[in-house]
Amino acid sequence: MFVKEILDRQFRSISVIGMGKNTGKTFSFTQLLLDAGRLGLQVAMTTMGLDGEERDSLFGHDKPRITVRSGQIVANAKALLLDSGLDWEIVGTTGIMTPLGEVVLARALSTGKTILAGPGTRHGLAMVKRKLEAMGIDLFLVDGAIDRRSLAAPMVTDTAVLAVGTEMSHDRTELLEKLKLQLEILTLPAFVHPGADSLRKLGGSTKLAFLGARDVQGVLGQKDVFQHSEVLPKKINPETTAIYLRGMLTNDLLAKVLSAVPRKAGFVLVASDPSCVFLNRRSLNKLQADQVFLHVLDPIQISAVTVNPLSTSYGHADPLRLLRDVGQAVAPLPCYDLGLGLRYEPEKEGFDAVP
Repeated sequence: MFVKEILDRQFRSISVIGMGKNTGKTFSFTQLLLDAGRLGLQVAMTTMGLDGEERDSLFGHDKPRITVRSGQIVANAKALLLDSGLDWEIVGTTGIMTPLGEVVLARALSTGKTILAGPGTRHGLAMVKRKLEAMGIDLFLVDGAIDRRSLAAPMVTDTAVLAVGTEMSHDRTELLEKLKLQLEILTLPAFVHPGADSLRKLGGSTKLAFLGARDVQGVLGQKDVFQHSEVLPKKINPETTAIYLRGMLTNDLLAKVLSAVPRKAGFVLVASDPSCVFLNRRSLNKLQADQVFLHVLDPIQISAVTVNPLSTSYGHADPLRLLRDVGQAVAPLPCYDLGLGLRYEPEKEGFDAVP
């Protein structure tokens, strides 16, 4: 089973994130729910926010409804619990408010479909996760949102499943280029340093922090970084080994910082987390050429990739070729076409059925 292979790695909370709309994220989420049900697991689920509209404001599609089975627990907005028509047992409250009411913890007493709307922040999701784990659940599933808020989910859960589809691009080369770029960012390694905890405590006015071998040497605010460029090189001394870039890391900011670093080989740049990294392929190649390492304070653990061959504009792509292409691009991560029940096997250049 799809979910068993993830659970065998000792992960007990899983988020599903998509590289875009209609990439198979909700289908992957549903398959995790089905597999968990077959294993007899006590499952809880939620999602990262919802704008409250019945139809998607970007594309006009119906909001996907999730099938909830009797005994499963949801963290869901109160109005959607009432609207579902299902029978519920309220098992907890959260105090987290949404446009659709408080996020409530409820156990389904009947089976049916509902729209999910959960906490919209990383802090709120973490609180919900703690409350559910205290109830003794076996597995916590989070359906990510369409925007970059969804990347908050895999930083709270143990691991994430990435959904990839031809909706991103029907051109094979372009699709794989986008995938490789995003996967490279999503899997940036953790920054291991004695001063890492100090970076998390920096105030909101800090844009850059400079680190030596043991701790933070100094900081710069937004104004000095963007309006007084002559200050930046003066903050870097021979003992500076890393620079922390708080907030968004863009191509322009990266170029500004790299131009101030006198000895680039072996130098480390640190972003807050993958959701803050907005770099293109050219910038990532520049880092590699200069032998500069890019790390993150809070990494994401990707455990699997799923593929969706259906595009709303172009129809179905060849599913076996898509599975092979994506499987080769993301190896050694396992890659699945859950609709066909197949998993790409790189050592055999073939496919195995997923039971």
